[in-house]
Amino acid sequence: MYFKLLPNVLEKGSRRKVTVKVYAQEPGFGSKWNLVEKRVDLKRSGWHTFPLTHAVQMVFAKGDRRQNLDVRCEVCEKLGVVPVLVNTADESHRPFLVVQARAADNKHRIRKRGLECDGSGSLCCRQQFYIDFRLIGWNDWIIAPSGYFGNYCEGNCPAYMAGVPGSASSFHTAVVNQYRMRGMSPGSMNSCCIPTKLSPMSMLYFDDEYNIVKRDVPNMIVEECGCA
Repeated sequence: MYFKLLPNVLEKGSRRKVTVKVYAQEPGFGSKWNLVEKRVDLKRSGWHTFPLTHAVQMVFAKGDRRQNLDVRCEVCEKLGVVPVLVNTADESHRPFLVVQARAADNKHRIRKRGLECDGSGSLCCRQQFYIDFRLIGWNDWIIAPSGYFGNYCEGNCPAYMAGVPGSASSFHTAVVNQYRMRGMSPGSMNSCCIPTKLSPMSMLYFDDEYNIVKRDVPNMIVEECGCA
């Protein structure tokens, strides 16, 4: 949540300490209960986080599509502190919720056609790889997530593997490698292990003007690998 400090209320540079309470409220503005209470120390306008894990868990547990939240700050007006809740003129400072969900394991799910690297072979496969934005210095502009499994492809692509439609990156690759297997290769060609299926990932980040942007960035996660 973004808190904006109004000028000429207190001395310049002085701190403003307020207590912010966030309540969960039943649909239809029924009963409500306190979710979190936080003491916020402000010296300048800026963002502050509030843990709302319990509220999110209740939404999933009930199967609801909506959770009403009531934000209270008793002395904010007196101290010139404005919690930015809804402001159509300033969409970049509206509050947002970051949720990380983990799908339950399903032992009966169908395995993907692409191979997963397990250290037992050298054929083209997908290697799991976690990318931590902090390690490359991108955490100063990427808000969420802090990292993700981007994965990568590695391994050998012998002709017999690159010649199978299910393992090749395209049907064209499979056909050409059938020529290679028969010694009729048109020129010197070598197959390589590349991503054959990628998926997007949602990101929250600051743009060049320090506005918050939510975008589904394409081709961020390697899902399957094959030979080309």
